[in-house]
Amino acid sequence: MDDPARVEGVDFTSINPVLEDVSYPISTEELVDQHGDREIERTNADAVTVEELFGYIDDTFDSDESVRQMVLSQMPRDSEGRTNYSDRGGSTPVETEAAEEAAGQTTADLEQAAPTSDDRRNS
Repeated sequence: MDDPARVEGVDFTSINPVLEDVSYPISTEELVDQHGDREIERTNADAVTVEELFGYIDDTFDSDESVRQMVLSQMPRDSEGRTNYSDRGGSTPVETEAAEEAAGQTTADLEQAAPTSDDRRNS
């Protein structure tokens, strides 16, 4: 990740200096004790504290990179913004007949192994 400023909706700008000054290895308990009130900004949501992210985890980190990776893995889903959103242009994907059929199946259908149109075509 190499000292990122913003990754996946998380703004590391204010926490990077803290992570670089920590003596590694460091346990999550030590990290929370020393820096639990530090906030990590998010692009599309309110900031979260180190304690909110790591307060219940029992782990040890050997570098600032490993802490950043854990921050990303523990970050609530609303950090990145709208799900499946892309500003790269293009059209929305067209749903196929098989996808529509699969979406309409129930658990009971799956347990009974109801054939899909693909199964019927391949018979």
